[in-house]
Amino acid sequence: MWNPFKKKDETEAASAPAQAKSDKKESIEERIERELDSLPDMIKGKLKDPAIKKRFIDIAKRMEKDGVDFKSIRQMKKWMKAHEAELKAEANGGTVAKVETVVHEGPKIGRNDPCPCGSGKKYKKCCGAGK
Repeated sequence: MWNPFKKKDETEAASAPAQAKSDKKESIEERIERELDSLPDMIKGKLKDPAIKKRFIDIAKRMEKDGVDFKSIRQMKKWMKAHEAELKAEANGGTVAKVETVVHEGPKIGRNDPCPCGSGKKYKKCCGAGK
């Protein structure tokens, strides 16, 4: 007896592994090229610059390596927040901006001391009035 569903199942079973293999082999670059039209116009415009496109692909590869699901915006934002300092350092050429402590030289000026500007008034009535 002929079963119309048997052929359909066999053809689906034969095509499913081939499709799964092609999805696995597809690289980030190929996926970005394929999905470029679905990206927002702002991102699409910036990806025309090869340097930005390379950086975008590098970040996507790092996310993929860390196991981030690209369909989950929440996971991508969480990853970006966790790696924010690294990404900024890479964008600045590999240097992290170092914060320096301000050290005042000379004696501390008190409120009732004469003002250093030379007006003859007390500091609290002259230059220190707004502080």
